[in-house]
Amino acid sequence: MFSKIDKGVFEARFILMELHGGQKLWPSEIRTFFTSLKEAFLAFYGRLVRIKIFGREFWQGLNRNSIVVANHVTGVDSIILQIGLKRRLFMLAAKKWFEGRFIRFFMTFFCDMIPVAIKEGPCNVKGIKRALKLLELKQSIGLYPAGRMTREDAVPEISNGAAYLALKSGVPIVAVYVKNLAFGPEIGSSPRIDDAVEGLGSVVHNIFNRRIELYIAPPVFPVTDALDRKSEINRINTEIHERFEELIQQASLN
Repeated sequence: MFSKIDKGVFEARFILMELHGGQKLWPSEIRTFFTSLKEAFLAFYGRLVRIKIFGREFWQGLNRNSIVVANHVTGVDSIILQIGLKRRLFMLAAKKWFEGRFIRFFMTFFCDMIPVAIKEGPCNVKGIKRALKLLELKQSIGLYPAGRMTREDAVPEISNGAAYLALKSGVPIVAVYVKNLAFGPEIGSSPRIDDAVEGLGSVVHNIFNRRIELYIAPPVFPVTDALDRKSEINRINTEIHERFEELIQQASLN
């Protein structure tokens, strides 16, 4: 149980989270006690798995913050990405993961997640503003351009989110293809198997996974002064899609 003081601090943090509305960041969102806990967990988990990196030179040569886009196959994807890339990523995640005060606090401060309302444009304003502010502060963002989890060997569609953020911030996009992750239980395979169960299951199933591979593509740079912003977003999306197809082809040969 919380003491009265702890409860007051806990509630005050949520008030601050609501008030900033994504327009300005609470300084502790960049570095907190929870950040250290997350880093300790990633370091520990990283010792249990083995991740082989292809295209490392593209990532190391970039030498700046970026927008990482990846295929989404399990609930452990963001953990593997951050271990493999050795970079803290603020991940965009569906707002359903933030229902309830405790889970919202956990997802925000421990998992570095930013809530977005998929296919609900106006509801994304706070999340988009927060993501742009983080990019301005030289932090890196991660997202899944397909907007959903799929176990297919392809990225079925590319949403406009990454291209929009890149165009507004001037930050390059790096496509990363994740291969050989062990799946968690399939969502909906039984009434008790939901997103949370799948996520926990995939974390457990990948302990001691020694076959994980990350394929990194050359970055896609936005033309921030493009006169036709819609055409530029389409160009960026096309390049992202081509990058993924090339990575998937490369992965199939290994």
